[in-house]
Amino acid sequence: MQLVKVPDSNLHLYYKKGRVGDDPNVQERLEEWKDVDGAVEEFVRLFEEVTGNEFEPWEREKKFQKKPLKFYPIDMDDGVDVRCGGLGLRQLGVAAAHCKLEPMVANFMKVLCSQEIYKYALMEMDLDAPDLPMGMLSNVHLERCEEVLQEFIEKVKSMKESGPKAEAVWSDFSQRWFTLMHSSRPFIFRDYQELADHAAASFECVRDIVVASHMIGHMGDDTLDDPLSDRYKKIGCSISPLDKDSEDYKMILNYVEKTYEPVKLADIEYGISVENIFNVETKEGPSFDEVKKLPNKRLLWCGTRSSNLLRHLHKGFLPASCSLSVPGYMFGKGIVCSDAAAEAARYGFTAVDRPEGFLVLAVFSQGEEIMELKNPPEDTKPLEEKKVCVKGLGRKKPDESEYIDWKDDIKVPCGRLIPSEHQDSPLEYNEYTVYDPKQVSMRFLVGVKFEEKDTVMDAQD
Repeated sequence: MQLVKVPDSNLHLYYKKGRVGDDPNVQERLEEWKDVDGAVEEFVRLFEEVTGNEFEPWEREKKFQKKPLKFYPIDMDDGVDVRCGGLGLRQLGVAAAHCKLEPMVANFMKVLCSQEIYKYALMEMDLDAPDLPMGMLSNVHLERCEEVLQEFIEKVKSMKESGPKAEAVWSDFSQRWFTLMHSSRPFIFRDYQELADHAAASFECVRDIVVASHMIGHMGDDTLDDPLSDRYKKIGCSISPLDKDSEDYKMILNYVEKTYEPVKLADIEYGISVENIFNVETKEGPSFDEVKKLPNKRLLWCGTRSSNLLRHLHKGFLPASCSLSVPGYMFGKGIVCSDAAAEAARYGFTAVDRPEGFLVLAVFSQGEEIMELKNPPEDTKPLEEKKVCVKGLGRKKPDESEYIDWKDDIKVPCGRLIPSEHQDSPLEYNEYTVYDPKQVSMRFLVGVKFEEKDTVMDAQD
């Protein structure tokens, strides 16, 4: 439901009601109103009719109580969803051709500003309802989602009920969650892994895409005016390609080769190849020089979807949204890195038709106090409050005899992966978690391509 003001015209009231995706059976109308007050009154009447709530408390303070068999508003921010405002496939080449940035940086910006990576991300999470701009939710709505998620996790951790009573609690949360975060395929959550994959990770991805929507805006009309350079300036960081003959490039190649393991799906193994490496200096978060002054530093891998990358570059790393006893969330609301490229690669979410992705290398200070754990603690709040570094011990680790020092005192754990002494750990690879964003500085972006190993293409006439 929208009130739309068309330039040099009257106010229009747009209303559409029905099941998402079932366009043939929906109620839909578009009315032109010369009387602004009358249009607003009709909008208010419709709002109160379908939600059972008064309009003014929601409009002023976002106060709202869900009523049985009534709708719940998904609060949208002002702006254009990046899936519409970003560059379409036919516009990407034109924009890159008119870009004044270094060609490799221009191609990188072309990826960040394309509609496709954001469309694919929301599609994979079943959050791609055609009528809802899920890439342009308001901060109020996102905060409400985060509150509901965290309240439920705390409730489940302290819950003593089992059987049907426990199932009812999970069912109630599932309905609340998919009311807030609309899915084209809602379901009932059953365990922490589903909660991590389809609630926490989805929330974080949507939050990051909203930032991308605000940064990118509407690019479709100015492809000849170098929009890629304009968005590069808005990000506020320095990105430059690393010379392939440099020692740093060779060091990173070695780090990838030693700590990556092929992913096997069915009978096919997928290897990885490095396409490009970029040197990164962000304005948000600590600088490389600031982190370099801290103790116990390592160069570690961070995994991310391409759709989340623009937010990381613009605003720095954010801690995990919650604490769950699964990899990635096991040690609470912290920033998580790994000493294995194989672990970071899992978060790239590439596919056969789009095999390119990015791995992040960050300088990570473990601080003075390091706690080693192989099982999730019952309560992560003491760790978050003390801001100690937690090293989650995995079943595999890099061979310490092959570690090297970089930039004088930064350890690079680039040893080949070997079995550790913690074969009963729920983690396959080591995870490092810190709770203070000032301890992590993004340093390199590694552009990679996932490929089928030992594949021979048949040539046909």
